Amino acid sequence: MVGLLSRPLAPGTLNGVVAPAAPVQNRSAVLRGTRFWEERGFRVTLAPGLSEKSGYFAGAAAERAATLNAMFADPEVGAIHTLWGGYGSTQLIPFLDWNAIRANPKPFIGRSDITSLHLALTHFAGMVSFYGPGLAHVAPAEASTFAQEGLIKALTQKAPLGPLPRHPKDGFLRVLTPGRATAPLAGGCLWPLCKSIGTPWQPDLRGKIFFWEEIGEPPWSIDAHLTHLKQAGVLEGIAGVVIGRLVDCEWSAKRAEMPSEFALEEVLEAHFLELDVPVLYGVPVGHENDALTLPLGVRATIDGEHLSIDESAFAA
Repeated sequence: MVGLLSRPLAPGTLNGVVAPAAPVQNRSAVLRGTRFWEERGFRVTLAPGLSEKSGYFAGAAAERAATLNAMFADPEVGAIHTLWGGYGSTQLIPFLDWNAIRANPKPFIGRSDITSLHLALTHFAGMVSFYGPGLAHVAPAEASTFAQEGLIKALTQKAPLGPLPRHPKDGFLRVLTPGRATAPLAGGCLWPLCKSIGTPWQPDLRGKIFFWEEIGEPPWSIDAHLTHLKQAGVLEGIAGVVIGRLVDCEWSAKRAEMPSEFALEEVLEAHFLELDVPVLYGVPVGHENDALTLPLGVRATIDGEHLSIDESAFAA
């Protein structure tokens, strides 16, 4: 059972920023993200090591983990916002102080490679976490008020989020399989989800609504990932499927890859039409500016072409 967080964020809350995977590449992205929070009345503290570069990591795994442990243990820090993804979050898991994290649950926000930490927080700490843009992506030059308002609402509203809004530029959602299901929401980015198979923090999707999204993976690669999940038994007993925005995942002649046999939606149809559960495709969550923030671990409902969050991430 995933535990709810104690309280939503309020003006004056101190948000700690960490880099569990890749280091900062553009200092302005950090400054823009910091200003985003400060203009809304929140405070920001930047963890040491955001700019440290060890290959494609923001420092050694033990150092990155120690920084994250310190953010959870610090009573002044009210939320932890990851910088962005990249690769390397999974390396932190053996070094994390799960007793301290369980004793100090707080909102944790990130997407993409941060999926590994969402899975581990669920498994080891039983904690609700938030799948949404990192600090470096909340206030780009062409900022999305849709995404910004969605992030603030997810972290500050004590009541359930209710029906999720449609994408502001493309409100179409495809119902791959019609139906209705209410269950806890679990998942994240497809690639790190697959890399968790065989680990203790492999997701248990039985009785859950499986949410996933991806970027830059052509149809054959999406096919391979979904086949892996199916053959590993991970999709057995799921209550429903919510597919986010699959950015740059359609086959293109510009790709230096194998010739196309199946379009992206044909791959999705092949894997999900055979399941006797509701499947909704195109929910505005993923690797783009106009992306909502989803609480993972709370009850949600798929009903035809609608998705709603029925349970608050925060305890009464």
